[in-house]
Amino acid sequence: MSIATHSIPFGLVILIFLLALPACAFAGFHLGSHERNRDPARYTEGKMPGEASLGALLALLGLLLGFTFSAVLGWREASVSAVVEEAAALGTAFLRADMLPEAEGRPLQQALLGYARTRIVPSGYHATRENVDAFVAHSTEAQAALWPTTMAALTPEVPAPVSTYVAGGITEVLDAHTRRVAAASKSITSGIWMLLTFAAGSGLFIIGNRAALQGRRLSWRTLVFSLVLTAVLVTIEDLSRASDGFTVVPQTPLVAAVADMESALGTAALARATPRP
Repeated sequence: MSIATHSIPFGLVILIFLLALPACAFAGFHLGSHERNRDPARYTEGKMPGEASLGALLALLGLLLGFTFSAVLGWREASVSAVVEEAAALGTAFLRADMLPEAEGRPLQQALLGYARTRIVPSGYHATRENVDAFVAHSTEAQAALWPTTMAALTPEVPAPVSTYVAGGITEVLDAHTRRVAAASKSITSGIWMLLTFAAGSGLFIIGNRAALQGRRLSWRTLVFSLVLTAVLVTIEDLSRASDGFTVVPQTPLVAAVADMESALGTAALARATPRP
């Protein structure tokens, strides 16, 4: 599975839609004006072509937007759930490691803390291919130390039920990574984006064209419609981006889990350093 990337900055996507969709309406209007001036008798009232095709195109556009919005909303919810599940798995594994003798359990807890820190996506993170590869490589390096550290901690002196309990927590952490990668790999293909953009642009083009053929000016309603379409498309793109849109996948559960781990290790270190009376 490959984590989804976004090569075009989010701000540029918004600008493209804001300019391209109204431009389609204006292009259709100017073409219609040219056709009407060339043969005005052809476009008399009651003989306007294209009404059925426009209605069908707008209905198809509505279906495409609805299905796509529903899909990306589901992907966003899956990504949020994956972060929560991973934070819970890390916290559980950390607490289970505390059941081991200190000499064996403390290195495992420190390894879990180091791994958890690599799982937090920083604010404003731009998911280019280079950034994603670097993030995954750093996290995978920390992850690779978990199982060897676990095996070293589960000495023969550790009771078998405790060993099973601790090992189960670590395997859940590893499984949480797989689920999070699966959620992050969902994205809208370039073909779907081309289809959405083409359908939206074509609808606005025909609306502008029919206005000119009917001898009317391009009204503010067309501009409002283009802005609404832009807002819907931008929202779809925003939901498909986990870290650099208007709404991002919150990292609060992981941040809280790391803070709890740091607090627990700091408290344990302070307890060891405090001399007993």
